[in-house]
Amino acid sequence: MQHQAESGDLTFLDGYLFRVMVQILKSEGVDESGLYNYYRARVEEVGFALSHYDRMLVDYAQAHFDRQSRRIVHAGTGLGTLPCALAFTGYTVAALEQDAGRIRAAGRVHAALAEAWPAAARRYTLIGDAFPTALDGTPWLTPTTVLIFTNCVTTWSDEQRARIMASLQTCGDVILDTRLFGEMRDAPEERQAFIEQLEAQGIAATPIAESPPDAFYHHLKPAHAKP
Repeated sequence: MQHQAESGDLTFLDGYLFRVMVQILKSEGVDESGLYNYYRARVEEVGFALSHYDRMLVDYAQAHFDRQSRRIVHAGTGLGTLPCALAFTGYTVAALEQDAGRIRAAGRVHAALAEAWPAAARRYTLIGDAFPTALDGTPWLTPTTVLIFTNCVTTWSDEQRARIMASLQTCGDVILDTRLFGEMRDAPEERQAFIEQLEAQGIAATPIAESPPDAFYHHLKPAHAKP
């Protein structure tokens, strides 16, 4: 079965993916499903598959990055709602998730996308492994890559943190939330200190004005890069 929709009709996609998430939650429960409380709340309290930042990031990508020449990597994808939306709108995307429960759930979401929009699903590669190790030696991490981090509050080893920070300079463009990258930074001075750390490494961070009220997304580029 292939549903017909305009490429930008994210509302149609959202409703379809939301029904898939409801089915996963009802059939397997909160923990066994891999949805955990984060996606349980999105199902039971928010009522949408695509978050506000998912939609904002898709709009931002369409305004700034060419679909034909730029590939997108989403590190720590969760259920993969963002890469589904990006692939739906024409981008080639790789999404990585290392939590076993989440990757199973993301696989079900990806399979549902393939049933309804097979062409979009072919543009979306789901990888059950850690970033950036899983992409070593692949064409996914290059100066034409757009690297996106969303909700990435986690405990990284010193080695993994160093590799992730190095990846920020490998890709041509990086988008991340300074509040939720690697650790929680609720205080403005904590976020500013992180931005200064990036600047010391030769990375310019420009605030994304369209960020949701509780988010602090920035667009990172090498400081010497052309705007």
